[in-house]
Amino acid sequence: MSGWHADMMLCRAKYPLAHIAKALDVLEDRLLFGSDIGCSLQTTIASSSLGPEFKRKECRCVVNAFHGYTHNWACQKENHPNVVKGLGLEDLETLERIFSASNAVAAVTRHATAYRRGVFIDMFFRQWDDEKYLNLATMLYNNYCQALDIIQSESIALKDTLRSLEISEADLESWETEEVTYFRTIGQEPEWDVHAVAYVELLQELRTTQ
Repeated sequence: MSGWHADMMLCRAKYPLAHIAKALDVLEDRLLFGSDIGCSLQTTIASSSLGPEFKRKECRCVVNAFHGYTHNWACQKENHPNVVKGLGLEDLETLERIFSASNAVAAVTRHATAYRRGVFIDMFFRQWDDEKYLNLATMLYNNYCQALDIIQSESIALKDTLRSLEISEADLESWETEEVTYFRTIGQEPEWDVHAVAYVELLQELRTTQ
C-alpha cells in the first residue's frame, strides 16, 4: 500500500475510530461494533492506538446483515450477524432504516432555504428519537416473544432433522469449523502440492534432457 493511499484510508477511518474511542471510554467490556466494512475496520482498529484497549476489552467488529451479503463467503462465515453467537435477532441496520424514513423530508425541503431545510431535518430526527424512546419497551417485548417462539419451534425442527440424518449438534459445529477453515485458506496452495508439482517438473526436465 502506497503512503498516499494509506493516508487516505486513515483519513476516512477517523470518524468510526472516533466513535469507537468514545464507546471504549464510556461503555463496558465485550462490545460489538457493526459496520458495512466491519472486516477491514477491525484491522484498522488493531493498527491504531485503540488496538490494545480494543483487544483488552475483548471487543470485535461484524458486518451489517444487509451489507454482509455483498462480501465474499470467507468474510460472511466469520463476520456476518447470522454466524456470530450472542447477536440474536439484531441485523445492525438501524441507520439504513433511519435514512430510508428521512427520505420523506426531501419532499418538503426541496425548495426550502438552507435554514428551513436544517430546521426540518432537526425536527425529523427529534421526532424519530421521541417515538423510538416511547416504543422502546414494546420493541423489547416483541423481540423477546419472537426469540422465544423461534427457540421453541425451531428447536423441535432441528432435533427432528438431526434424528432423521443420524447426526449430532457436535457434527454441525465440526462442519462449521471445517467450512470456515476451508474458505479462509482457499486459494493458498498446500505445501504437498508445491513439492508434487516441483517433482513432476523435474521429471519432465529429465525426460527432455534424455
